[in-house]
Amino acid sequence: MLWCRLLGALLLACCLALAGQGLAAARDADGGQGRQPVTFVDLLSSSERFGEFLHTAQRLRMVLPLNRLRNATLFVPTNAALERFWKEHDQGSARVAGSIYRGISDTRAWYHAVGDGVLGAPELAQGATLWESLSRPGAGAAPANMAGGWQADDPPGIMLKTEVTANGRVVVNGVPVFAQNYSCAAGNVYLIDGVLDIPPTIRELLQDGLSVAPDPRHDSSSSSAGSYSAIERLLAVAGWSDVLGAAGGDEAAPQMHTVWAFSNAAFGGQFTYPERAYLLHGATFAGDDDELRRDAIEDVRAVASRYVSGGPISLSRLGVGTHSVPGLGKGVSLEVVVERTQDGGLVGHVDGQPIDRPDVAARNGIVHGVEAMQRPAGLALSPQKVLVGLNATVFVRLLKDAGLGDYIDGARPDRRLTLLAPTNGAMADAFDFEPGDDAREGADLAARLPRDRQREWAQYHIVDGQYSIEELARHSLLRTTLAAGWTGYKAQAVKVQVDAAQSPLSKHVSFNGADNILPEPAVVGNTTIYLLSSPMPTPPRLVNALVQNLDLSLFVAAMGASGTATDIQQWPGVTVLAPVTGAFTSLGLVWSYLSLPGDPDARSDLGRLIRAHVLKRPAYSDEVPMHTDGSAESLVVETLNGNMVGLYRTPHGMFADVGASDHALRARQRQRETDAGASAAASRLAGIADSTSLKISEPDILLQTGVAHVLEGGLIMPLNVDITPAKLLRGMKAHVFVDLLKRFNLTYVLEGPRTPPRLPARRARPRSPTARASRNSADPDENDHPRQDVVGYSLLVPSDKSWNENAAYQELVRRDHDEVATADDGENPWRNSTTADIVHYLDRLVRLHVIPIIDHAAAASVAPATAEDPAGSGGGSSSRLPASQVLLSDRKSYPTLLEDVRLRAHEYASDRFSLQLEGAPFYQTPGGVPFVSVAMVVRSGVARTGAVLELDTLLRLPPAGGGGPGGWRQLAWNAAVWLTGIGMGSGLLGVSGYWVRQWWTRSDYQSL
Repeated sequence: MLWCRLLGALLLACCLALAGQGLAAARDADGGQGRQPVTFVDLLSSSERFGEFLHTAQRLRMVLPLNRLRNATLFVPTNAALERFWKEHDQGSARVAGSIYRGISDTRAWYHAVGDGVLGAPELAQGATLWESLSRPGAGAAPANMAGGWQADDPPGIMLKTEVTANGRVVVNGVPVFAQNYSCAAGNVYLIDGVLDIPPTIRELLQDGLSVAPDPRHDSSSSSAGSYSAIERLLAVAGWSDVLGAAGGDEAAPQMHTVWAFSNAAFGGQFTYPERAYLLHGATFAGDDDELRRDAIEDVRAVASRYVSGGPISLSRLGVGTHSVPGLGKGVSLEVVVERTQDGGLVGHVDGQPIDRPDVAARNGIVHGVEAMQRPAGLALSPQKVLVGLNATVFVRLLKDAGLGDYIDGARPDRRLTLLAPTNGAMADAFDFEPGDDAREGADLAARLPRDRQREWAQYHIVDGQYSIEELARHSLLRTTLAAGWTGYKAQAVKVQVDAAQSPLSKHVSFNGADNILPEPAVVGNTTIYLLSSPMPTPPRLVNALVQNLDLSLFVAAMGASGTATDIQQWPGVTVLAPVTGAFTSLGLVWSYLSLPGDPDARSDLGRLIRAHVLKRPAYSDEVPMHTDGSAESLVVETLNGNMVGLYRTPHGMFADVGASDHALRARQRQRETDAGASAAASRLAGIADSTSLKISEPDILLQTGVAHVLEGGLIMPLNVDITPAKLLRGMKAHVFVDLLKRFNLTYVLEGPRTPPRLPARRARPRSPTARASRNSADPDENDHPRQDVVGYSLLVPSDKSWNENAAYQELVRRDHDEVATADDGENPWRNSTTADIVHYLDRLVRLHVIPIIDHAAAASVAPATAEDPAGSGGGSSSRLPASQVLLSDRKSYPTLLEDVRLRAHEYASDRFSLQLEGAPFYQTPGGVPFVSVAMVVRSGVARTGAVLELDTLLRLPPAGGGGPGGWRQLAWNAAVWLTGIGMGSGLLGVSGYWVRQWWTRSDYQSL
């Protein structure tokens, strides 16, 4: 290394000697009169003002090239400027490290030399102008001859910019230039008050918003100095990173380019958010899908190629006029128009777009700030490309693998669609499927998708028709392209919910609970795209859908118990009207019968009941007609049970008309349509449903095979579910009561009269004033009629436990089994009675618990049950008794099968009743034991021919002989009781008052 240093010092000495000899020879030839120097080295050596720069050039081995340099201009920092630079950069050491001396590299030193010729004061004062320096990073020493400027075979140099400030001073790259010009035969030298900085790369300029070396006529804080990250990203995606250059001052040889940089705002003005996302990130989101990635890069190049040119192109160097400049793409040319303004400056347009920041010098080229941009005429972005930009490439791949690529590739632009696309992240979270996975090779992918069907899942995310957010607010259901056999080839639906936000420009939209995460949907031609936060599973099977609602758990259990769940779930295209749990429990004893385990009749009836709630076609709420003043049309559909159900809507909700037959439904519909009364129309519009209508509280629960609606507070009891009193007694497990009916030949009350029987005429008997007053004057008195028609029976049934506690029944059972009496039975009051007396007593007691249902007008309308019509429907008319005749009413009197004995009902709470003997005195004799005959109704059930009411205890037969004292004796006895009570109360009150007075008086005494 020592000999290298010696050799360098020797060469330096030789150069200085030759320079000194040349200067001396020049002076001698000039006769010692100070002749003009020939070379730049001569000029720099002639004065100490250039000493530090010349010394720096010597240390960087630039003397020989400078000595050969011709037709050039040097901007030389003053000695003070160099000292300031070294001090600011802490460069006190004079060592040369490679090609850098005290912080100044040879590239930076050559940047002070301009090879565009000899620049005089007029050229520098002509305004903002770019000049090509002799700095060529990585190209070695500057060429010996630069008289011709930029030669075709020479790499271009880094540009520097001279301009005139507002106060008329010339600056170069912002560094002031001293006015005095020093000339030599090789060119001119200007002193500058600083060291020129090599400008940043195009990448760094774009990242800094073109803020380096700004045009003094522009405010650097204005909007024109905005963000240019879009053009930077486009160039990187296009594979043209060499245009941007390496950051960090890399000294590698750059390739010079010109970038016509549009701002992010200009980019956003031409492309929507999804399109911008596709151009900026589509190639990245495509992952290892070569086709998608290739398409994305080609589209980016189509956009970016018109905003990049090879080589440095300066408006000031082009000059005034129209110029054709090649773009970076093949066959792309740009039209650049340069004009001079009134103040002498230059303005330009590129392809008709104004250039607001011209000639920003970069280390590897030139950047021009463009106010706007143009969308390439041939650029057509399909829905597939927009989906890629929205990072939904997994969704794209699944559609293509499922053979549904024609929905998104733009092959049919006239088809109007709405795509519901989950993001890649949502797919990964839901199915553990990453963008890098191959859907064709992943054997378990289909199993991870809902319903194990990839194609059906994809079709469910494609909606037939194009819907904006405003249109979604008017459509709660959308029809998808999924129309499989299990729906009867009717399109599956998606539920939409639109919640208005505070801002009218932003609304929350969800599809089957999956949120849309885009502020506005992406629109590509006739396709609208919503980006979902999670994928939508296809509608589940019936049981899986209903079991999520606890109020429907009993309906689900009933399907399982009746054995109908499998058939219903496999039936293609259904509407299920699902009753809530309360509708089943409100049936009382009817549900106790239907839920009997192991009873074939109950299982069969329960199956018919369930099938009566399943319609044979999907009926979504938006297909159900609306009842108005001029129309009362209903959607009438047959159920799997064969009964007909009509669906209709009013402004107050959706209803199901559960009429008995198609004929009856259509007859009621015609009646509504011909009913011109204002009150009828007002009732319909107010939401008042018919007596056969049930309100639907929750419509449109989506199913794999159709749709389900939740019925509010009721269910459908079809005519072929024949609920008889005998069945209700089986559900109640009232074995004793049934045995007693058989023993006393009263089983006809279980079947109902096939030919309406008549009760015998009853003798009118005088009634006491008290008993007569206890009756409600509004109640009809059947005893006023000589003959009465019986249309059914209601049974008052005590439990088997109550019967087993009855002494007479205990004795009868003992005798029936020939059991020997024991000492424990000695308390039974019926021990010494005859069997005939016991039977007579129990027969009367049973008759006391049977209420005949009497109706003069309705008797003839009851159709008898036949083998062909076991329900007794009479060809479509219901044979069931009206509920008003069967159920108990408050304070109403009812006859019994026990002659002249009636019962009165009392409603002591809502739908809670008690029954007691009517007209029986509370006391039998003065001072006797109170007589009470009352029972509470525990449960009830309505059968075809009457009701069965479960009592908490047995009613007591009226006393023998028709009762206790009546008339004036009863009044006298009641008066005596009242007077005795009043007297005793008055006496007790007097004694208490006397004691209190004595205590108060003695409290003032003093003891002696």
